[in-house]
Amino acid sequence: MVRVKKLAGKQRQQFWYGILACLTTLLCILVSPVVARDVGSQELTTSVVASDFSRDLENLSPNLSPKRREALTTPPSLVGKGAGGLGIELAYPSNVKSQIVASSSPEQAAKNLYMTGRFSQAVELLQQAYQTNGDPVEKAVILSNLALNLHQLGRIDEATKAIEDAIAILQKIPQSSQLPVWAQIWDVKGNLELAQGKAQAALSSWETAASLYQQLKDSDKAILAQINQAQALQALGLYRREISLLQNLTKDLQKQPDSLAKAASFRNLGEALALAGDFPQAQKHLQQSLEIAQKLASPETIATAYLSLGNLDYIPGSNTKQKKTALAYYEKAAISSTTATSKIPAQLNRLRLLIELEQWAEAQALYPEIQSQITNLPLGRSAIYAQVNLAQRLLEMRQKFSEPNPETIAKILAVARQQAQQLQDVRSESFVLGNLGHLYELSQQWSIAQDLTKQALDLSQSIQAPDIAYRWYWQMGRILCQGKPHCDQSGDITGAIAAYQQAFNSLQNIRGDLIATNKNVQFSFRETVEPVYRRLVDLLLQSSTSSQENLKQARNVIEALQVAKLQNFLQQACQDSKLELDQVIDSQDQTSAVIYAIILNDHLEVILKRPNKELSHYTASPQEKIQDVVKLLYDNLQDDSAYDEVKDYGQQVYNWLIQPIEKELKESNIKNLIFVLDGPLRKIPMASLYDGQQYLVEKYSVSLALGLQVREPKPLNRETMKVLAASLTDPPENQEVSGFSRLVNVSFEVKEIKKTGLAVDWIADQEFTTKNFNKELNTANFDVVHLATHGLFGENRENTFVVTADGKLKIDDFDQLFSSEGQSRKQKIDLLILSACQTATGNDQAVMGIAGTIVQAGASSAIASLWDLDDEASVPFMKEFYQHLGQPNISRAEALRLAQQSLLKSDKYDHPRYWGPYVLVGSWL
Repeated sequence: MVRVKKLAGKQRQQFWYGILACLTTLLCILVSPVVARDVGSQELTTSVVASDFSRDLENLSPNLSPKRREALTTPPSLVGKGAGGLGIELAYPSNVKSQIVASSSPEQAAKNLYMTGRFSQAVELLQQAYQTNGDPVEKAVILSNLALNLHQLGRIDEATKAIEDAIAILQKIPQSSQLPVWAQIWDVKGNLELAQGKAQAALSSWETAASLYQQLKDSDKAILAQINQAQALQALGLYRREISLLQNLTKDLQKQPDSLAKAASFRNLGEALALAGDFPQAQKHLQQSLEIAQKLASPETIATAYLSLGNLDYIPGSNTKQKKTALAYYEKAAISSTTATSKIPAQLNRLRLLIELEQWAEAQALYPEIQSQITNLPLGRSAIYAQVNLAQRLLEMRQKFSEPNPETIAKILAVARQQAQQLQDVRSESFVLGNLGHLYELSQQWSIAQDLTKQALDLSQSIQAPDIAYRWYWQMGRILCQGKPHCDQSGDITGAIAAYQQAFNSLQNIRGDLIATNKNVQFSFRETVEPVYRRLVDLLLQSSTSSQENLKQARNVIEALQVAKLQNFLQQACQDSKLELDQVIDSQDQTSAVIYAIILNDHLEVILKRPNKELSHYTASPQEKIQDVVKLLYDNLQDDSAYDEVKDYGQQVYNWLIQPIEKELKESNIKNLIFVLDGPLRKIPMASLYDGQQYLVEKYSVSLALGLQVREPKPLNRETMKVLAASLTDPPENQEVSGFSRLVNVSFEVKEIKKTGLAVDWIADQEFTTKNFNKELNTANFDVVHLATHGLFGENRENTFVVTADGKLKIDDFDQLFSSEGQSRKQKIDLLILSACQTATGNDQAVMGIAGTIVQAGASSAIASLWDLDDEASVPFMKEFYQHLGQPNISRAEALRLAQQSLLKSDKYDHPRYWGPYVLVGSWL
């Protein structure tokens, strides 16, 4: 009986997939077009989350879509470039409440088409108007409008030429008589420049626009132009200037009377603050926007504020409580809204959350309601986006239920495709075709899936959109492997590698743009980017393809992933003079080897680089889950009674990583191992691995690198070494810092360092304030900075700091404190030592926090811990470490090893709980 039911279910599935092949074509012929409607007085708003239709359907992460991607795709007068929300009004002037009305003039008709997302038709009208209009000022305005529409269509070069032509026309007219037009043109110019990655030029253009708006006493537009400046500053990594600008804006806004424009400005500012990572202030300003809207009884503005508040709570990694709060906001937004234009984004966000929270009954009841509401949207890009978004949500539901069937989803996408073609909207059509291709991919109709994906890819390339092209390359790679992990056994592995390589190249091109936004609105690495890197590595390392060239490329891809993660953590590019690890160990340190450990699904790939040797590669396929063994080892490493367990689990990991290459390491006389680790392996101090007889630290010195490059490593010179030490016995108890215990032994620790004969400047206890530390740091060129205080080095910047007598020294402050530019110091720090409890958490992102601190501090290396240190054990440890540091022929990695061995040999501290947690990240010499 059960077997019959299963067979019937399979037959039903085959039936639906059977008719899917011809369905799209038929629907494009038979479905009537959606007629644009007069939606009355309304505020045109688009949810950032709901419009994130570019997400691949395998990605179920709830992260918001990148604001930088909005800058590439969305002109400011629709949804607000940069800070999001209402946005600025450029050459298409409109009130906060934009009313789409019919008009006999081509310019007004073009505006109406633009406001409804019918950009191609608007371009035609504007080009006609330009030819028939003889007034030079009006021609300049028409050109700026034309630039906005061309930008939306991805025709950036044409848009740029239109703006340049407008400027050339206006330069022949006295500027003082045409300030409003000049202001609008500089605004448009800034938008186009940021879309091309020219953030510095965009900043300059928006500064000019803001200045002109101020001369015109148009405070609303001046404020919004400054919010756009904040986006440009963020793209440049100038976070302090960005935050300062936004704080000044806040003061100006407080003085203005309540208005819909003020509500929109607070909303823009709140979303901009969220981009800057200041979530409490973002919440405050979004709440103010809501309160103003409620006072003014504006339903659509109220709905938009609720929508933004929901988006703030709906972030990657948010807990169930936050998700339920976001869900409540979305429900309020939908209830408050009186138009489909603002109701549908809230409903789509709500549907996504219901699916994620597995509230299936509510989700099944909601999606038909959304589907019917979409027909009330005017024909335009927003309607297309909404349909693609709905199709994505329905595919997510199909992972749990047989309904909705593929026919329903295909019909939605077919209508969206027809509308995109009718509007000649290339970008939208690319998204529709790509998602339709994914539907066929899931049905394993590989030929049709490949054809549709190829069409989507061609369209994205025609408008130079690498931010979406990488998704279709990724999808093509999966299709060519026919969804199977071992592509060399089925499918086209050569074609798949080429497709993934193109996806990787596209990501490399846009990485600098994407890192310009806060982690909560960036793409999620684990969901939308990391799989591309890992799958490419997997294909390159499959048995039939693992040549030296492929091994090098696999290593380069992992390097790029590590760098991208660090940049994602820091929210800025890491630009510094660096050397290749290969170059260093081939010529400068021929006693070191580099071990790259890469976790791929259920197996571990290891690449070994020895001095002046070709790369070696081997695969470990343990029967146990790698993550489970690593977790057990990590837990037991912190239990000073668990000797046998530490050795057992430590030997398992040793057998995966080291045992297969022991012979090669001995042949090359290797003394130091440099690990480039992946995922949960980063939680484990490699020194604690066990070979059955000895810990790894008894045979090799050990260090960690984040990728293939390091700052130029150089040995420390003990004779000239200067140390700046700061210690804090009693952490402050205030709102910013609380819950940290007293550190009884930190003063003894620093005293022992001083006894080793080194030149040590010491700031102790209540004197250890951020101001005093900064002052002391810049009195001399210190080689080593030793912080004996509580710290927390977590998985994100907000949770990465050290404790001072007056609060926190945040990672964002490190670049200012440790930078040698503009200070009396002429050199960068060689070694940053973080010696205290909770220097890092057990999360596998802890090393990212440590590495991020190194970069932010401008240091070449850092020593920190992977779990809470024993305050008492740190005293003899640091004493031993500093006795060896900088001695002739003793590297900092070797000094660390000798200090660890000294504890290992003691009866009191022989368990790895005491000597194991210390890790050296960065330069090891």
